[in-house]
Amino acid sequence: MTFSVIIPCYNHAHFLEESLSSLIRQSYHDWEAIIVNDGSTDNTEEVAYKWCKIDSRIKFISITNSGLSTARNKGIEFSSGEFIALLDADDKYASNHLELISKSFKTDADIVFTGYTYFSGNTVENHDVNLCTETNFSQIVYHNLVPPVAVAFKRSLLLQSGNFDSSLKSAEDWDLWIRFFKVGAKLGILENSSCYYRISENSMSRQFLTMYDSLKTVSLRAYNYDNRILSEYICNLDDKYLSEESIKRSLMMCLGVAIVQEKYDSASDLFINETNFFGFSYKEADFRLMCSYLNFRYNTSSKDLDWIFSVLRPRFKKFIDDLNLEGVNKEYALNEIFSIHNKIRIKQKCGFLSPLINRISW
Repeated sequence: MTFSVIIPCYNHAHFLEESLSSLIRQSYHDWEAIIVNDGSTDNTEEVAYKWCKIDSRIKFISITNSGLSTARNKGIEFSSGEFIALLDADDKYASNHLELISKSFKTDADIVFTGYTYFSGNTVENHDVNLCTETNFSQIVYHNLVPPVAVAFKRSLLLQSGNFDSSLKSAEDWDLWIRFFKVGAKLGILENSSCYYRISENSMSRQFLTMYDSLKTVSLRAYNYDNRILSEYICNLDDKYLSEESIKRSLMMCLGVAIVQEKYDSASDLFINETNFFGFSYKEADFRLMCSYLNFRYNTSSKDLDWIFSVLRPRFKKFIDDLNLEGVNKEYALNEIFSIHNKIRIKQKCGFLSPLINRISW
């Protein structure tokens, strides 16, 4: 069982060493790696060639800058393994990652999702995200459960569903997972974390308008006929309500990114336009989605909490106060955004009494 590990790299040479080191340390040895230099202007080529000499299983190709989807597609085209694993240049594997996935494929899975760990070289503490074995298609269509580093799949799926969509500037991974399940792919779940997903300040997820446009496109496609799929649908869904609920979720997540960046006018315009177009109504709990994995959800150190409550909370209060929200208690909505971090802060201050205090407060 040979894995082709696809490693796109655009100006991430400073992370590439760590990523490749994690691959070299794998307990499972039947793999090849394809580093795809997507027109980098840093020393990606130098680092890549160094590692090609260290291990003959590592190969390197260069393309003109074309974006993440095209880079992945080129890497897959250049590779030869029966199974495709994804490892972006700023992420990394635990030493048993490929071994665990290989065992899951032996149980008749077509695609495998694993738990993963958010990490950062700055102030963000590691945070494990464990999956549920009951994960199903409807959950995957509603929102993206895993980053690419936590996914591996059979090459044969691409013949039915098509490759990564190069027209998408973001959410191209989620788009592909949905197509996999529309053609009847069998999912294998590894609950615990076996890989690491880096939180980066310069990631595409920080470009909130681009991110939202892609997320909305994927949500609209998810519940409708998709002519990119080369075989008949196994799951042919048509549910306007679920599609719009998914879009509203994406909207709130991306608005959260905008407010962190103090882009109030752009965020307000987006909120008003999309609310009017789709006829969205809101309840206080919807605003909790503004604190998502795209921005500060996993910032939990004491220093982070000081920043969140002294700097971010006033920003979100300003945004919410300026909105015309019928039937929504604005103070409750604001509290929803920071509910996770408020519980963490109480726990740090009050110790064993924190569960009782949190129950009373929230």
